[in-house]
Amino acid sequence: MSSIVFQHHPNGTDYAYMSSSYWDAERKTTRTRMICIGKKDPRTGEIIYNKRWKELQAEQQDKAPGTDMPPAVSSTLSIGPSLLLQAVTDKLGLKRSLLKGFDADTTSQLLALAWFFASCPAQRAYLAEGWMESHRCPHQESPLASPRITELLQSISRDQILSFFKSWLRRSKDTEYLCFDISSVSTYGTYNPYDEYGYNRDGESLPQINIALLMGMESEIPFYYEILPGSLHDVSALPAFTAMLGKLGMTKVSLMMDKGFYSQKNISMLLENGIHFTMPVPKNISRVKGYMDGDRDDLELPQNILVSDERSTVYGITHRTKLDGKRLYYHVFTDTAMRIEHVAKFNAYMVELSRELETGELVESHAEDYSLFFTVKETPVRGRKVIWNHDAIKAYRDRYVGYWSLVTSCEPDARTALLQYRKRDKVEKQFDNLKNMIDGNRLRTKGTVSNESVVFLRFLSLIITEYIRKVLRDTPIDPRLGNTKTWITRYSVPEVFNRLESYTEIVFKNTYKPIHPEKTKAQREIFQIFGLES
Repeated sequence: MSSIVFQHHPNGTDYAYMSSSYWDAERKTTRTRMICIGKKDPRTGEIIYNKRWKELQAEQQDKAPGTDMPPAVSSTLSIGPSLLLQAVTDKLGLKRSLLKGFDADTTSQLLALAWFFASCPAQRAYLAEGWMESHRCPHQESPLASPRITELLQSISRDQILSFFKSWLRRSKDTEYLCFDISSVSTYGTYNPYDEYGYNRDGESLPQINIALLMGMESEIPFYYEILPGSLHDVSALPAFTAMLGKLGMTKVSLMMDKGFYSQKNISMLLENGIHFTMPVPKNISRVKGYMDGDRDDLELPQNILVSDERSTVYGITHRTKLDGKRLYYHVFTDTAMRIEHVAKFNAYMVELSRELETGELVESHAEDYSLFFTVKETPVRGRKVIWNHDAIKAYRDRYVGYWSLVTSCEPDARTALLQYRKRDKVEKQFDNLKNMIDGNRLRTKGTVSNESVVFLRFLSLIITEYIRKVLRDTPIDPRLGNTKTWITRYSVPEVFNRLESYTEIVFKNTYKPIHPEKTKAQREIFQIFGLES
């Protein structure tokens, strides 16, 4: 039995659907099929039928001889998101790399789940079955129910994942910087040796795992991740990580890192292994303090201007030196606008240190600054008294706040090193995307294997969504007019999938050709951006 129902869209339009109930013999239940047939005229209230429904009605007039039965509909599938996902998967060669570690059937299942997570990042895995039933996708002939997804996650081995990475890492360019960073993900999981308490970047009192992520600075493609114990510090993770890259065939690597990875031991290790790098240097390093002290009077001379605009001017001076016989470059910078902001942050940090000393809630990493900027006296009568060392605070603020330094083995030019380092904020945004994908930042799995598998699936979907985001960000809306605006100003990645959702395909059980709807304006634009064909 069929009936017409209306659904109100946030854009203010009331869309009309033909709702039909039918008996699913395999599942032994009644199911509903809905086909969009048009929209309600806001003035007359009548239905304005769309092109797809008119074509379907015309097809139904062509009945089989001797029968009044119209053509039977076999399926109605959403194919808009699938066309985009298939194009991106093919463009990136994702399936080819997966087949290096998994058989064809498992690869099909992994891609189906990666597609689901890419188009529905906020959804849980158990909802994938319904999505696969209503969308054209890999492994559609046998949608994955929740128990089968669990079996799949438990069957994935670390060796299979590493085989994928060995192939996938070959896509990175030898000349491309690979941005490396670590972030924590809180977990409610149990029986996982990686779940430990440590420095939680989200400030939560939960055990966590650390995820190290490697991303191309130019391609913006995530290339590799590593799950690490939650208590492990950044500086301790680097040697094992670089050793793993060597085992995966990455002999020519240029890493962009933050100052958490800096240590004399790590610098020597990177130089010894021929790994190029660029990273900030902590200000408590005596060598850098000496450079800043010597450069202060000359740094803001006109010949040292690196970048200048109406908001700020960045100055820089380069110092060349050697370590273990290998060339190193220390670039010292200051920014006229950022210096004011840095002073404000420094003052706020001093207030925070004072509060920690007064309350006794000490932070281990602040120990050196406690002794440098404050004196604590304990008396039987007055108790604890925190004394500010104003001379030390003023001397440090005037000499070092607003100045910073980069050390690099491969960028002799200070301006080039600065501009390259500024791009690393993209990997921080990808961390946010990956963490938001992992069950709202909470891993609820049991055991190392399933934890690894969940992150792996989310990583695959991150590859797809970051490529889509880069295309939107790099494609101008109208290159003929010299317009610098790109499509990312009009469509976010979630909105792209939302716009494509209503592009469907009706398939008949007999010889009739499938019917596709007329594309909306947004769908035509998205098809053009990504070169899609219906």
